[in-house]
Amino acid sequence: LPKMEHSREAKIWNCIFDRAEKFTGIGEGSIRATVLIETLPAVFQMNEILYELRDHSIGLNCGRWDYIFSYVKTVQAHPDRLLPDRVQVGMTQHFMRSYSDLLIRTCHRRGVHAMGGMAAQIPIRDNPAANEKALELVRKDKLREVRAGHDGTWAAHPGLIPAILEVFTSNMGGKPNQIQTAKREDSDSITEEDLLQRPRGVRTMEGLRL
Repeated sequence: LPKMEHSREAKIWNCIFDRAEKFTGIGEGSIRATVLIETLPAVFQMNEILYELRDHSIGLNCGRWDYIFSYVKTVQAHPDRLLPDRVQVGMTQHFMRSYSDLLIRTCHRRGVHAMGGMAAQIPIRDNPAANEKALELVRKDKLREVRAGHDGTWAAHPGLIPAILEVFTSNMGGKPNQIQTAKREDSDSITEEDLLQRPRGVRTMEGLRL
């Protein structure tokens, strides 16, 4: 379920799922959904969103690219919140890392899966060297996710799945998820200031034109 900004939207979807199950005669809770946390307002509503979808939710997903856009859109009237060049706005920025860590903590506290986001790279079939470079960037990104406590991730292309699966399989100790092993209680201290902190970096004309 994408683009959600408030738990009231989750409540609407919960009603839709309940009615669909009743109409089709399937069991309650048969319809399962993952909510993409890809808007700035939604990061402050994660517990409420999971509560509204409690009979249907299997977890939350870090929709990071749209989340960055939502940050820009939400704070556009504040000149002091202007982001640096977009190549510098990644998951190592404090506000993005806080968003990801809080999502993991929230999901695992509620017993559901925390899903990582899509890497920007895709396979490059006609250039083996460039393809391996792209795959290495994906592996690095997924290793960061699994070490942070994510239970799985999204793949932008089927060709990335073997590399992604290898990273998660090799780093999860044979367990299907990290709900019990990566509680991320350290993330309890994440505040509104952490989630809204202006990213560090420079702004250039070249970056503006990208």
